[in-house]
Amino acid sequence: MRPLRIGAGTVKALAAAAVVFAAVLPAQPAYAATTNFYVDPVSGSDSNSGTSPATAFRTIQAAKAAVRAVNASMSDDIIVNLRGGTYPLTSPISFGTSDSGMNGHTVIYQAYNGETPVVTGGKSITGWTAATNGEYKASVGSLNFRQLYVNGVRATRARYPDLGSDFQLQGSDKTNKLLKVLSSQVSNWDHLSQVEMMLETQWGESYLRLKSVSSAGGSADVSIQDHEAGILFPRPFPVLSNGSPLHFENAHEFLNEPGEFYVDTAAQTVYYRPRPGEDMSTATVQAPTVQTLFDIKGTNLDSPAHDLRFSGITFTRTTWMEATNNGYLNGQGGNYNLSADTSNKQYVGRPPAGVQASYADRVSFTGNTFTQMGSTALDLHHGVHDSTVTGNVIHDIAGNGIMVGKFSDPTVEYHTVYNPPTSPAGEDAREVVKNVTVKDNLITRIGEDYLGTAGINAGFVNSTTIDHNDISDTPWAGISLGWGWQSAANAEGNNSISYNRIGNVMNRLCDSAGVYHLSNDPGTVINGNYVHDVIRVPSACGSAVSGLYMDEGSNNMTLSNNVLSHTDGFINQNVNGSNVTLTNNTTSGDSVIKASGLESAYQGLAAKLNLAYSKPASASSVNGSAWDAAKANDNNSATGWSPTGSDTSAWWQVDLGQAYQLGQFSLTARQDLDQSETRGNFEIRASNDPSFGTYTVVERQTSTLPLASTLTGNIDVRQKFRYVRVAKTDGAYFFIADFSVQQAGGALEDATGTPTINPSTNYTIKNVNSGKLMDVYQNSTADGGSVIQWPSNGGANQQWNIVPVSGQLYKIVNRNSGKVLDVNASSHWKGTALQQYTYGGSNNQLWYFEPTSGGYAIRNFESRQVLEVGGGSTADGAAISQWMPLSQSNQAWTIQ
Repeated sequence: MRPLRIGAGTVKALAAAAVVFAAVLPAQPAYAATTNFYVDPVSGSDSNSGTSPATAFRTIQAAKAAVRAVNASMSDDIIVNLRGGTYPLTSPISFGTSDSGMNGHTVIYQAYNGETPVVTGGKSITGWTAATNGEYKASVGSLNFRQLYVNGVRATRARYPDLGSDFQLQGSDKTNKLLKVLSSQVSNWDHLSQVEMMLETQWGESYLRLKSVSSAGGSADVSIQDHEAGILFPRPFPVLSNGSPLHFENAHEFLNEPGEFYVDTAAQTVYYRPRPGEDMSTATVQAPTVQTLFDIKGTNLDSPAHDLRFSGITFTRTTWMEATNNGYLNGQGGNYNLSADTSNKQYVGRPPAGVQASYADRVSFTGNTFTQMGSTALDLHHGVHDSTVTGNVIHDIAGNGIMVGKFSDPTVEYHTVYNPPTSPAGEDAREVVKNVTVKDNLITRIGEDYLGTAGINAGFVNSTTIDHNDISDTPWAGISLGWGWQSAANAEGNNSISYNRIGNVMNRLCDSAGVYHLSNDPGTVINGNYVHDVIRVPSACGSAVSGLYMDEGSNNMTLSNNVLSHTDGFINQNVNGSNVTLTNNTTSGDSVIKASGLESAYQGLAAKLNLAYSKPASASSVNGSAWDAAKANDNNSATGWSPTGSDTSAWWQVDLGQAYQLGQFSLTARQDLDQSETRGNFEIRASNDPSFGTYTVVERQTSTLPLASTLTGNIDVRQKFRYVRVAKTDGAYFFIADFSVQQAGGALEDATGTPTINPSTNYTIKNVNSGKLMDVYQNSTADGGSVIQWPSNGGANQQWNIVPVSGQLYKIVNRNSGKVLDVNASSHWKGTALQQYTYGGSNNQLWYFEPTSGGYAIRNFESRQVLEVGGGSTADGAAISQWMPLSQSNQAWTIQ
């Protein structure tokens, strides 16, 4: 095999991972093609004939021209073989009707012999020099961008407050078009008109460019630019409600953490604060410059592009500057508002995609990688038929992973029934996307910038199959299908969402589910899906967070045999028709779980993103060679690690080879035997010490998982770790079928630590805002006793032992009662009052400390919310409750 050759500026990780990817994809069939063309971005020349590796073209555009010259007479498939290396684009490559396969044959653009062709819109940023405050700077000319990648890792656009915390909307004045925040949270920052408020409202987010800031007392009025104000204030949905999370972006003043960047367009300079280990004299830094890489579009419905296949290609580094240029308000699913009025008439635009197709038949995308896209990764827009999206890896995407089908044209109000040729009158029914298969794709880490987006987002589609996909780490829905909020007949029908594996979705917003559906959809089935770990997070509003969600108009469809495990809500139905059939949907079922997700030919895709895959593993003991430690990270759930039966402190760990910022873990339980004791009472720990003398607990499972299930969740600790350990905590037998962990991007916080405490010492815990102490009301010793603030009186009910439990997790024990600080019923709801309770070792009784201004934030391990005095009260007896982290003094505590 020819060595991989990746050009300057291409992420080394992409190339390395592709070696694994090539090995696990199904073997491509040999095509007895009459014509082969070759493209070599390193040694080729567009003046060559392109007919052999030695005479390869240099660009894909030259190969496309060669295909167009001969495809009219093709008698078999034409293959364009793309050699490994970087294919930089400064504008999209268009594939039209004249570039299609003819005479019943296909034109195929594919990776040559397992190499890694990388089609990129990225531009290298070089010439970095040291600036002030630990920053580096480089000239970018007139280039502006919303994403930056350093050594292949996403940086964070400078923001305030820092990643991991937010502010909240204090109020709004719709008449005068003002948003109200605390005056301590705003300033007349430099280049104010370029600063954006990122506001989260229920199921959508808005990037609002500022116009002015005016403070009076403790409150501040923020006005936003006219385009955004003309939509936000009249629009009734998503609801503009007090308490909505927000932060500010894009001011130099916000650049204070490693991994943040800021583009000063006036100075034509980008500023960046390096993360530990990044040397800006040698770092590969890229900014995206191109909105779309490949645009497949026929002339019209009568003359579509057709019979095109794209395989084994990595598509990366696209941009989208809509929010910078015009602001951005997500109506739903990334479809952004062009206008809205008080009667909920809304018009939306559609985000562009890195690769998009329209007026196209028999187009396939197989075995590609889509990563680091500035909006949607792949879009089959309209007029697409008999096409497939199979076996692709889609990760680290700003918006939707895959979009399919028409939603609303910009000139059509988005509640309108779409059912051509009836509505809109006269539109050709062939506009409807039909007979499309989206299957066996691995989709993770989407919605990195545009939160209200889905792994797969389908609109008015018909006879579309969305089966056997593996979807995780999305801030909104895993899969969304349907549009229009309509009970009337429309273009939807005969669709399938079946056998998908969906976990760790809805991990930022609300009002959606693992699978979300809209409108009347006759003959559609949602069957055999495994939806797990869909949990209400601190930032979520009070609307549904469910396994399945049938929203307005859903009717004439069947939901059957789905396993919905560890989901906040089960099946949510809102304004459904009378013919939605629910059959045998349960919280467990190993046959459904085992059959879900990637089919056997594609299960190797997960190895591409798993930092732990085949890395050195060790364990406390091994129960024979068939169950050694390496079996737990071999990407094969049919094998696994087992300790000896006498090992009462069993652990397994992996050495990732270097320290990474970690984003998501996934642990799969034993598949062949029902051993319930192996599926609970364990911790996932991360460390930079191979002996785990010190470590951080990133997950703690106390209940018993379903048979054959997978536990998937976020790792939200913003530091790097080299070693990951899974440790049993109850002395019982253990078994791990498979374990994976993925890399995260974004800023890292500065060096942090926990309080210096002695577990036998009694401490008081004082609220920074009120100056009052955490107190058990009236010296109660009862379970459920209220926890309030009260002036210091020296009482034992105001004294607490802070006792290490595991890693950096603590129980907080009241001296008077001997009971621990507890979140009632393990609630994830904001505002749940704190109580004391007998210690039972559950996650709602464990706490970790995060340094914050003036003290520490005390965060509950179960809910991930922090302790606060509600409303910033200074009154004696005010309840102490949990709330989302807000960087406010009523959430800061000192330990004395």
